[in-house]
Amino acid sequence: MNSAEDICAYRMSGGVCHVSPTQLLTAPEKLAGREVVVVLYYPGFGARVLFASRDAAQSNDLSSGFVVPGDDPAGGQGAQPTLDQPGYYRVLAHFERSRPVIVGEGVTPLAVVAGRFDRIAQARRMSSLEEVVEECSALENCSMGYSQGVLPMPRLETIDKK
Repeated sequence: MNSAEDICAYRMSGGVCHVSPTQLLTAPEKLAGREVVVVLYYPGFGARVLFASRDAAQSNDLSSGFVVPGDDPAGGQGAQPTLDQPGYYRVLAHFERSRPVIVGEGVTPLAVVAGRFDRIAQARRMSSLEEVVEECSALENCSMGYSQGVLPMPRLETIDKK
């Protein structure tokens, strides 16, 4: 692949490139400056980092983290969508390569974040497979399966009334 067009060739919708966290981690230079849609994990607690996965968040693996903008209307970007609870979010955002994170005068942590989002246009919380299974198991007539072997789907079974 020589350009972002190659990465996005079959993943474009409305001028936005749909990518995986792995693609953002391995080819940030090819996606810098583009609007992307990606599913990332938000750990909660006021974090300003989205992670490639829940495991990366649990271990604070900043090399798999993407810095998100603060809610600073004075910064010219306007209010950002709210990330209010831990979980996976599908975000539509403007992606840029990471800059060094400076935590004090001349102090830069060894771990480098994977990238940053200058602005987030949309953030929608996604139900994880674990959450869907929990909700299904709470129902008496629900079972889980994969539709066409691809999409996890709860199925409500009919109850025979005798």
